[in-house]
Amino acid sequence: MTPAISCDPSRRAFCATLCALAAAAALPGNAQAPVPAEPVPDPQPLKLTEVTRADLVPGKVLDFRKRGAFYLAADDRGIFALTAVCTHRGCLVLSEGPTGFGCPCHDSAYTLQGEVTEGPAKLPLRHLEVKAIGPTGLLQVDVSTTVPPETRL
Repeated sequence: MTPAISCDPSRRAFCATLCALAAAAALPGNAQAPVPAEPVPDPQPLKLTEVTRADLVPGKVLDFRKRGAFYLAADDRGIFALTAVCTHRGCLVLSEGPTGFGCPCHDSAYTLQGEVTEGPAKLPLRHLEVKAIGPTGLLQVDVSTTVPPETRL
């Protein structure tokens, strides 16, 4: 008859093993920074709005965060679209009217044109392509196409 082997460690041995594993995991070189997930491309990047050029006067900002995470805005040079996604951590920025945009997550601030006025964000908001479509002139925004910041309709 063979003697029974006990697999029931004492509480002290269990705690010592657990502490050793935790200490080994905390050593430099063992920790890996999480890999940021690639944003999933929008399967329908063209967003047709119910807005025409006549609806947008300088200083007006229209919120399309629920429709495609963007804003339509107008300044003295014309109509433009900006992404509503903060360049710091990807939160949705909130419109502050004609003064610009603010991120509720980490307090980044942007001008109406999308330029950073307060960090931690370092990059401006992306400008998106805007076109007037058809005889009615409804505005269409392509959320997959970045245009230069000076581009206006």
